[in-house]
Amino acid sequence: MKLLIPAQENSMLFRHITVALDSSPHSLASLTAAAELARLMQADLTGVFVEDINLFRMAELPCSHEIRIYNSEPEKIDTAQLERSVKLLAREAESSLQRIAGEFNVECSFRICRGVVSTEVIASALEGDLLVLGRSGRSPSCRKGLGSTARKALAEGKKPILLMRPGFSADKGDLLVLFDGSEGANLALSTAVALTRAGNTLHLLLLAESYEESLKMERELSHKEALSNAAVEFHHLPINNGKKLVSYIRMAASGLLILSDRMKITRESVHDLVQEIDYPVLLV
Repeated sequence: MKLLIPAQENSMLFRHITVALDSSPHSLASLTAAAELARLMQADLTGVFVEDINLFRMAELPCSHEIRIYNSEPEKIDTAQLERSVKLLAREAESSLQRIAGEFNVECSFRICRGVVSTEVIASALEGDLLVLGRSGRSPSCRKGLGSTARKALAEGKKPILLMRPGFSADKGDLLVLFDGSEGANLALSTAVALTRAGNTLHLLLLAESYEESLKMERELSHKEALSNAAVEFHHLPINNGKKLVSYIRMAASGLLILSDRMKITRESVHDLVQEIDYPVLLV
């Protein structure tokens, strides 16, 4: 599919993508998105599987037991069986990585480490240009909102982060950019332009103090050469706090939301928005 910007500009964005794997539906969605982006960006892909050290520590406690569905009596956790189960999950994650990377014809590598999951994932991301992970993890308590690893990466991460969920394709989905004219917003916009492909619609969500200022932004953006070949729709949103902004964005469109936490609205408001809206989000 034809790119809408010069290939040399596109290839400079992300050269190495790291994806966190745990075999959950959100993780598999992240892997597919990461492979799609790696192909688009001509980037390498690394899958990281973390053996949760807290799980093993808990299993070693004398008070730790498990109840199986076929046995109502609690049983002591078998640490050897736990080791085998975790290794099996790692093999499944590596197999998924190789299969999906092969489908998208991208180079990939796989790494296993043991430690606190969120800490190890964030540390692994420092070696790449983009961290991709699911909005939620395997825990049933994380089915809504952000999982603990995603929250920690959002708060402490020093690299761009893509928080994925099932149901979105980088090939077919529309792109939304939160834009207020700031340096961070311009970075988000240039990233979105690099990701825009034929058939995508680029929704520019303009934040301004007044409607007149928002119209001025639209006129200036309409003359940008980088946007001349893209299908662009402008949406005028009033500056507000992150939670109220969610409703305006949902009314505008759905798709991959691209934004920065270095905008005129506060960093806390941006993070509130990321946590509240149930869209895949790319924070640059």
